[in-house]
Parts: sequence; structure tokens; C-alpha cells
Amino acid sequence: MSGHRNPYGLALQEALRALTLTLVPILLISILSWSFAGSRNGQLGDAVHGGAWIWLAAHKVLLHLSLPPGDIAGLLWFTPLGFLIFPIVVLRGACKRMAKESSNYRGGLTLLSTTYGALLGAVALISATHAVRPNPLSAFFAGLLLTLIAALSLQAPHLIKAKGELSRIVKSSLLNITGLLLISLILFLVATIMNFSQMLNLYAVLRAGFVGTLLITAVMLLAVPNAVVMTMAYVSGAGFAVGSGTLFSPFSVNSAEIPALPILAGLPAQTSAITHALPVLLLVWSIFTGYRSVESGLDLRVRVRDGALHGVIALFMLTLLNLLAGGSLLGGRLSAIGASYWRIALFGGPILIIGGALGALLVGLLNRSHRA
Repeated sequence: MSGHRNPYGLALQEALRALTLTLVPILLISILSWSFAGSRNGQLGDAVHGGAWIWLAAHKVLLHLSLPPGDIAGLLWFTPLGFLIFPIVVLRGACKRMAKESSNYRGGLTLLSTTYGALLGAVALISATHAVRPNPLSAFFAGLLLTLIAALSLQAPHLIKAKGELSRIVKSSLLNITGLLLISLILFLVATIMNFSQMLNLYAVLRAGFVGTLLITAVMLLAVPNAVVMTMAYVSGAGFAVGSGTLFSPFSVNSAEIPALPILAGLPAQTSAITHALPVLLLVWSIFTGYRSVESGLDLRVRVRDGALHGVIALFMLTLLNLLAGGSLLGGRLSAIGASYWRIALFGGPILIIGGALGALLVGLLNRSHRA
């Protein structure tokens, strides 16, 4: 029966299944929390709306806020990346079933992504109130993007086995970003461990109680991938912000006023020769992965083109990760969190692209030395 079902009916079924598996549990948790809090603390509709907003926020949907007092305008577009795992896992299962059962996988996948995006947009419209207005267009594109990520994750084993010029370039770009992620994770963990006492002090400042401390810790853990991605931007030289007017980069630190969150305990207080060397480390790594991206027998121009293309793809991945990791948190001083895209292009772009091209040139130089 594999590969013979109508792709359009199957796509609609899988989109509704994904909606049910991700939205219903959150609604149930929200309603249960409301019921334990007591009926005097709001109405059931508030719990339903709150669950829908949490679900949308977990998909990286933009929420327009009117905050009391005085309906102060704000935006919520920051999602701990750990939350994104849940919809991506569910959508990955949907894509897997589409691949097994659909007679037209590509057409069905297109309908699955647009249908799921439309469902997100519909929930955004239905759940809107004066205080919280989810952006339907943002919801639609979030559905498209997460479905695409889920579908691409299924292709990873095929990509590893694939041969050819383009697959080699893509694999080297993935190696570049994976290595950068690993370096960033190590730097984040070392910085956090070195400032462990500061992290404990921040917990003491919050005075959240036992249950509150557990919740804060859970959210902080879910936000660790965000911190790692921002560390990637730091290593690239672009740096990142933790609020308006702040900048943490290897060359400049402007901390201004930052929130008292334990996950921020390891933020750099100043620059040094070690931080200045981090973009050089990325350049060396990009040269190595650029070297891995090209075939030795190709013409010089083709090698340089492929090496530079390897850098462009890596830059796209870095930008996409920062798009997912950053955003706005309620507006005001926290209206800008994450890396600036123009800074990523200005600092990270030349390092990745030039490094890839230099790696491709290195292939020719090494071949000549071997011949000699």
C-alpha cells in the first residue's frame, strides 16, 4: 500500500494530526493550571487563549502585545529553541508518513506545509484579543519553515550517502556549522562554569521560590540552544545583543542594563586578545571545511567558485539559526535579543566565504607540491 494514497487528502490528515498532537496537550495543561488556580482567577476562555498563545509562541510566531498599564505596545518574538523541538518532531513524523504513503510526495509536502501554516494562521486569528494579537502572516510562514526543516531532517541520511559536486559542498557547509556549534557550546559551558557563583547570585535575586526556581531552570535549559547560537554569532565577530543598546562581541562590550537571568551569568565583561582571536579561529576552520568542499581535479575557477559557495551556504545556515534564536521579548529594553543580521553579513560573511575560497585554493597548492 506504500506510495499509493492520494497526497492531498493525506496532507490534510497529517496537518490536522500535527495540530492535534501539539496544540491539545498545551491547551490541557493551560486549562488544568487555570482550574487549580481557582475559578476566581480569570475565566476558562483566558486559559484557552493562553494555551493557544503558548502554542503559537512555540512555533516562533510574532505576537503583538498591548501591555498594562496604558496599553504599552510590545512584541513577543523570542522562543527558547528547545520548544521548537516538539513541533518539528511531530512534523517530521508527518513528513515520514507522507514519504511512505503518498503517490506524489513533493506535491503532498507542499500542501502539508501550506495547510499547517494556514492552521497556525487560523488559530492566530481566532485567539486574538485586545491585549495579545498573534500575527497570522507570521504564523503561516512559521508553519512553512518548520515543515521544511522537518522534511530536510529526513533527507540527512541520504545527503550523507549522496555523491557529487553539490552534495559535497552542502556536506562541507554542514560540517562548518556543526563544528562552529560545537565550539560555541564549549565556550558557553566554560563561561557558565567559570561564573557559577554569579549564576547562583542571580537565582537569589529572583527569589522565585522552589516551584518558581524549577520553572525558571526548565525555561533556561530550553533556551540553552539560543545561547549557543548567539555564541556562534560572537565567534563570527558579529556579536549579539541582550536588549536595546547592548552589544557583546569579541571587539566590543556594551552591557548597559541586562535582565537578571541565570543563563546570562557567563556574559563577557570585557574583550581580550583571546576574544580577538575567535574570528581567526573561525577563518581557519572555514579554510579547512572549504578544502573539504571541492574536488582536486576541478579547474581553478570552479574550485574557487565551489569554495565560495560553501561559505555562502554556511552563512545562510548561520543567519537562519540566528533568525530562530533571536527576537523581541515584550519590547522596551528587551526589544532586541540576538545577533544583528547586517552584522552577521558584515563580519561572518567575509570570514566564511573567503575562508571557503582559500580552502579551495589550498587544494590546488597541495596538489602541486605533491606533484613536485
